[in-house]
Amino acid sequence: KLAPQELYPGDALNDGKAAMATVGPWAVSAYKDSVDIGVVPVPTSTGKPPEDTYSFGDEKSAAMFSACRNRATAWDLLKFATSAQQDGTFLDETGQMPMREDLTARYPAFFDENPLYKTFARQAERIVEVPNVPGSVDIWQAFRDAWTKSVVFGDGSTDTALRKASDKITKLLDEYGDPA
Repeated sequence: KLAPQELYPGDALNDGKAAMATVGPWAVSAYKDSVDIGVVPVPTSTGKPPEDTYSFGDEKSAAMFSACRNRATAWDLLKFATSAQQDGTFLDETGQMPMREDLTARYPAFFDENPLYKTFARQAERIVEVPNVPGSVDIWQAFRDAWTKSVVFGDGSTDTALRKASDKITKLLDEYGDPA
């Protein structure tokens, strides 16, 4: 079994029951007063350097409808809300990484005062979109089902579960039509 079966209602890292956790920038404020933490990139199985690894982004989008009656005002609001200054405020208030290039150079005061966030900012320089392919909901569900069953619940071999999920995903791609 790779993960415990029982539910633990607390925070294992904060409660001293775990030596590490895989987290994002939101964890810095949660742990900074209670746990002596450091932040490092997730290691790879091959030892690939962090600057050669990529993560899926978690950006949010805003849109303005073409039927908007007050387009100029709406456009001004969107420009204001997504400006570098507002992104800096967002970073200061939440510790979440704005979707901008070169965050540590753009907001040096924040990162000088909050060095634990620098690793997250460097990783934010290397993000890719989650692939948008026909059948992506079913594809991700096949992966989640295999992962949950084998890793979370310890039901069967993880290698076998992920191989079966890979086969299912290949069939789904064939079924939905590979966009490539």
